[in-house]
Parts: sequence; C-alpha cells; structure tokens
Amino acid sequence: MKNKYNFAARAGLLVLALTAAFGFNTSVRAQALPGSLWYGGDLNHINGLANENNDGLGSGNFAHVFGDFIVPTGQTWNVTGVYSNDYNSYPTQVTAVEWSIRQGITPGNGGTLIAGGTVTGNNFQVLFHNPGDFGYTEYSINAINLSGISLTAGTYFLNVTPIGSGSGRSFVSDTSGTGCIGQPCGNTSNSFFDSNFFGANYQPTSAQSQPGDFSMGVQGSIPEPATWALLGLGTLLVAVRRRRSA
Repeated sequence: MKNKYNFAARAGLLVLALTAAFGFNTSVRAQALPGSLWYGGDLNHINGLANENNDGLGSGNFAHVFGDFIVPTGQTWNVTGVYSNDYNSYPTQVTAVEWSIRQGITPGNGGTLIAGGTVTGNNFQVLFHNPGDFGYTEYSINAINLSGISLTAGTYFLNVTPIGSGSGRSFVSDTSGTGCIGQPCGNTSNSFFDSNFFGANYQPTSAQSQPGDFSMGVQGSIPEPATWALLGLGTLLVAVRRRRSA
C-alpha cells in the first residue's frame, strides 16, 4: 500500500502547479518559430504536461511528451531544427536539450527511433514565447543546427525536452491548434507520455488527464522534386542553344 500511495502522490505533482485557476494574459500572440514546416499551434492557456529531465524530478528522472506530425505525400523534409513550447521555471539553467523523432508509437511501445540526440552549447536556444499562466512563463526550447535528417512522407512523433540543473519544473503547453502550420492542427489527440518518474511507458496522454495536443514544431526545408530540377536544367539548355544560334 505504501508504494501505491507514494506513486499517487508523485503522479499528482504532474499537473499540481497547473490546476489552479490563475488569471492569464491573452493579449500577446504567440506564433511558430521561423522556418517551421509543422507547428501544432499556440498554447491554449488550459494546461500542460510534464516535459523535463534532471530538474525538480531529481537526477536521472525524466518525463517526455511525444506529439504527432505528418510529412505529406510527395514531400521530403530536410529537418534543421525542432522545438517545444514549455511552461518552464528555469530558462537560464537549461544546460542542454534532448530531442527525438519516432515512428509507430503505440501504447506501451516506443516504435522506431528515426533521429534524435542531445544538443549543447550553441546548438540550442531558449526563447521567450508567451507570458504564460499559473505563475510560469512559456519558452520555446529549440534544438538547432541539425543536419543529415531527411524525412519522407508519413506520420512521425516528436519530443523536445529541456535538461535542467537540478531544480524547477517544465511542462509542455497544451494547444487547440490556433496558428498551426501543416498537419495535424492540434486536433488529433494522438500524443504519448513516457516517464520513469511517473511510471508511464509510452502511455496515451489521456491517461494523465491530458487528452489534447501540444505546442511543438519542426523547422527545415522542402527540396524541389527531381522533376522540377530536371525541368529547370532543360530550360537552361534551351536558352543556351538559342543564344548560340542567334
């Protein structure tokens, strides 16, 4: 009984700081970061879910939220950055950012890791995003300067988590899709929660009373299809021939 009680007490901390009905400021319009190919949408000022590592949860403890995004049929994305918008109490103490992109997540199954890692130094940014709510300010936790990541058409799951220095809390913001880019637009409720601290193994976020979607994004570029590149080359050759025959 003691272990069950302790787990319930710990799980309550997940949204404890975010349940009181504090006033909030909606006059500042948040938005996607530059170069976003997908953005789930701005915070909806309702709640957030633990998304953190090595902070007030304790050394070695983590909580990861994965949100789904879609690369459309016929496109390939070259990813250069990923980010999450988090209610965060330690923006100046973020020491690194861990991130991952997965496919095929189902309850209890982390699917396949497509790309991921931990970035430090000049390869991450912590940017003010919104005054926030509940006594927390919202910041964009942005892993940048990524390279060699090419995503073909399909459904993927993204996590971007700040790594702290032993104190504070971080919660990724809920979204209802306002200001979204691409698909899905904050409306699929197809998100997962993985945490050694809260005893969740790729659990649907609805099990944490968080049925919605979360404010995250993917930055990058979409290269021209090969057919367009060949068409451009053909146009150039025709122009050169005309100049020679003139």
